[in-house]
Amino acid sequence: MTSVRVKRSQLQTFLNTGTLVSPVWSVIGDGVATAKIAYNPKLTEETYINLDNATIEVEDYAPKMPVDAVAKNGDAVFEFIDNLRKTRAILDAAETQIVNVWLYETLSMGYYLAEKQAVAISVDDFGGDGGKAAKINYTLDYIGTPVIGSFSPAGLAFVPAPVNTILSTLVIGGVTLTPLFSADNTWLWYTGSVAASSVTMSSTLTGATIVQKVGASVVSQGGAAALSMGLNHLTVQVTVGTEVTTYSIDITRTA
Repeated sequence: MTSVRVKRSQLQTFLNTGTLVSPVWSVIGDGVATAKIAYNPKLTEETYINLDNATIEVEDYAPKMPVDAVAKNGDAVFEFIDNLRKTRAILDAAETQIVNVWLYETLSMGYYLAEKQAVAISVDDFGGDGGKAAKINYTLDYIGTPVIGSFSPAGLAFVPAPVNTILSTLVIGGVTLTPLFSADNTWLWYTGSVAASSVTMSSTLTGATIVQKVGASVVSQGGAAALSMGLNHLTVQVTVGTEVTTYSIDITRTA
């Protein structure tokens, strides 16, 4: 496999400039020349009495992301950060969320693998040298554990990965799914193509309630889903307790 360099533009961070109930995802980028996540690993180093060399273990991480930005009025991210500065926001008022999106990973139906992370924002400084554009520097301090999922940069929507509703099998007869289905992944969007007028649908997860559909029509396990010419939208809804996850499969009938 040929390796490909990952460009900085393929690591995108979206800041929630809305509320937790109604998030508004605004990309951090305009006026930002450099930003990187400092993971700050916490290490424990010990030398056991029966050894001459130390043992080093990673105990945890304390990630943060310093951002060096040119102040650009009208940019949603700048205005959000500038309001925190003006109000000298602290505690809950200084907290929001970000989504880190890995655009170098597999794209499926407009979604990329991503993580949603609670953050506290500290405004470090504002201003700069005379005759130059003002700068606002701030730090995103990560809070707790991220939520793994998928994000659509076009639709500005984050979908958390399933926890209890991960299918054991997903087979659309005669179709090679992209990406390939695997029982150890949490990917929810698949595509494929076939020349046949129908495909069988089969999906399993012990203890789950599963409803398969093509369009609005329910398809029984192992049953045939009739396909129209062109694009067909198939879904598999998986319910375990209060968790409900919907897998989406777009199948194109080619002939």
